[in-house]
Amino acid sequence: MLQFGAVEKVLLPVMLAIIMLGMGLGLTFKDFRRILETPFQVMLGSFGHFVIMPLAACCVVFLLKLPFELALGVMLVGSCPSGATSNLINYLAKGDVALAITITTLSTLICPLFTPLILSLFSALMNVPGNEISISFVEMLKMVLVIIAVPISLGMTLRHFFYKFSQAIEKPYKIFSILFLVFVIVFVLHKNRSEIWSMIGLVGIAVVLHNILGFALGYIIPKFLRIPEIQSRTIAIEMAIQNTTLGMTIAVQFFPPSVALPSAVFSIWMYITGLFMAYVWSRLRPAQQQSGWIVKSNPAKDLVSDVLP
Repeated sequence: MLQFGAVEKVLLPVMLAIIMLGMGLGLTFKDFRRILETPFQVMLGSFGHFVIMPLAACCVVFLLKLPFELALGVMLVGSCPSGATSNLINYLAKGDVALAITITTLSTLICPLFTPLILSLFSALMNVPGNEISISFVEMLKMVLVIIAVPISLGMTLRHFFYKFSQAIEKPYKIFSILFLVFVIVFVLHKNRSEIWSMIGLVGIAVVLHNILGFALGYIIPKFLRIPEIQSRTIAIEMAIQNTTLGMTIAVQFFPPSVALPSAVFSIWMYITGLFMAYVWSRLRPAQQQSGWIVKSNPAKDLVSDVLP
């Protein structure tokens, strides 16, 4: 059985709040203009996290007949928004980074409502004898609001009223948050290394299938709806790369420790597939550059200031 002590239960939400504050430092209200310019693309990418990815998770759960706790963990991954990692992968894949950032921001802002709702519905669906886990929608909503909406709002407020200060601390702050994130994940995985190895087979298959479905559906559906190639790739990456830090945080706060395992494994696997797809798509450019919001400013500067967490 995985073990999560008081240290992890404090570190994970604190780390997530720090990352969300950093996201807020890089946002202004003008960044939401993409929603008005291409609302269909943004909505498809954002709500895909709470419709397409949960449905893909359900398929994986029932196909593999996962035990309830692991099934709940897979659903938790599927109901999380995208994170800063998806923005970085889109940058490397030469995707529409502005669209990626907008999708990440919107899906993150609406996740306090949809993530608890999806988990509550799934738990009710799987509510059979032997599944004694109870989910408090209200308590989960409160927690996600506190560690998502509040830090982002605070970061945007700091940027608005103390612009020079926020600009000065943004880059070192984001570097710190990355190092802090790596430290916490490595700490959690190392502490539970023996238990993880005992369950890695079944969880690994579930994670691989879920991630592949995310990429496939995230690309095929936009193409079917005649969304341009670059934007279809961008949406696929946004759907397939999840905010697993949020998944682990919710798991350790509300559920048995094994529910966090799919998030932990997904956090590793998504880098492998994400970097692979970035490599492939960066070399398979469309014959004509699609019109839209492809980033035209200094990409190195944008990567540091807008993409990284």
